[in-house]
Amino acid sequence: MRHRILVLSMVFLWICSGCASASSTPEAATATPNIMPRLDPSPTPSNSTLPLTCQVTDLKVYINGMDGYCFAYPTRFTLQDQPSDKPDVRGPGYGSSHEPVNATFSVEVTPAAADKTLREQAEIFLKDFSVVDPATFTWSQVQVGGEASWMVEPIPVQLSWRIVFVQHNGYLFRLMYWPVDIPEIKTDLDELTQTTLGSFAFTK
Repeated sequence: MRHRILVLSMVFLWICSGCASASSTPEAATATPNIMPRLDPSPTPSNSTLPLTCQVTDLKVYINGMDGYCFAYPTRFTLQDQPSDKPDVRGPGYGSSHEPVNATFSVEVTPAAADKTLREQAEIFLKDFSVVDPATFTWSQVQVGGEASWMVEPIPVQLSWRIVFVQHNGYLFRLMYWPVDIPEIKTDLDELTQTTLGSFAFTK
């Protein structure tokens, strides 16, 4: 497990090192390699119909049958008591025991706009989400679940966020990670990002 995380971390850092701030002119996403290798499936035979990356045995797995997706996440992270259609995965708390800071991952799903590109939909969302011009963020093209996607960061709100926008089967998926600006939890957030993006798969 430690070897796998080390390899995934090296791949993630290598790809992110080539990221650059995008211009204000929208661009269509093009197919790019996966941001990281897919996770190894269970070594034992399985009758499951889930994608192989959601059949791992040494990680926890979240399955959303309503919206049609699944992902794996590290065992030391916990799934919070949230509505079943909106997962909230958190790492260990740091800082004040009254207001600890946690590396957090969540997924939001909304209908996609048929008349707009993925980049345009992402920009519209970000203009409402943050007061900062989306053109100043770092935009990186990645693949998630076999779909061309945009990773955008850092997005300042109260804390800074990393959001991955991906469109599939008529829906817009927002994979949301935060906070990216707290040094104490950087390792946790990178591990959470690598594991969930590497395993995220659509089930319908």
